[in-house]
Amino acid sequence: MAAQALVSSSSLAFSAEAARHSLGARSLQSRVGFSRKGSFIAKAASTPPVKQGADRPLWFASKQSLSYLDGSLPGDYGFDPLGLSDPEGTGGFIEPKWLAYGEVINGRYAMLGAIGAIAPEILGKAGLIPQETALPWFKTGVFPPAGTYNYWADSYTLFVFEMALMGFAEHRRFQDWAKPGSMGKQYFLGLEKYLGGSGEPAYPGGPLFNPLGFGKDEKSLKDLKLKEVKNGRLAMLAILGYFAQAPVTGVGPFQNLLDHLADPVHNNILTSLKFH
Repeated sequence: MAAQALVSSSSLAFSAEAARHSLGARSLQSRVGFSRKGSFIAKAASTPPVKQGADRPLWFASKQSLSYLDGSLPGDYGFDPLGLSDPEGTGGFIEPKWLAYGEVINGRYAMLGAIGAIAPEILGKAGLIPQETALPWFKTGVFPPAGTYNYWADSYTLFVFEMALMGFAEHRRFQDWAKPGSMGKQYFLGLEKYLGGSGEPAYPGGPLFNPLGFGKDEKSLKDLKLKEVKNGRLAMLAILGYFAQAPVTGVGPFQNLLDHLADPVHNNILTSLKFH
């Protein structure tokens, strides 16, 4: 066995020497991969990749939260003090992807709601709409006293009608979440060809959901996703502020702002809560 191995190694050495003389040393190195470039590439390929977003800013992140929040989601800064996105912890009963999806959807609703709730006040102050319609948001719904403006139907009928429409839309949205692209296969008044989505339920795209064609390349799309999440979070806090200020001050958020700007010393959160 030893003699056979010695003969084999001698044969290989002789073959390599012959090839070097016939092909040239440089050609031989490039063919068998002995060059520095080739060995460097092989070494780099065997190095574990760095996690996406590893150099991102962190907001009160913990070692535990960073074990499952790797920066791949828009607006992920490692902040999860309750562990809701931990697949093996507090939030294990809810799929983390569903939580991320829900944040985007609720952020969009909040942005629409924040503008819609304050727009009548602003337009009324500017004299662009009649004063009888320029009402604070909490005086136009079904909550007592059930609004102060007469629409084409009473407030309770409108509420039930809106709930039915939203329920239908939300049901279809959940179907697309459960099986992306399925809405493009169900008949829907000829619009189904626009409802197939992109394979990513939170960002369906297409002429109906992205008519201006934003985010044509990966970098711009990533930036827009981040901006949307940030503005959505701000809008959700704004909606919470609307809910809090209504019973405390009895006026709309825009009027609160005007009062504060006119006299910030006597119109602020402390005076509104009678801390003076």
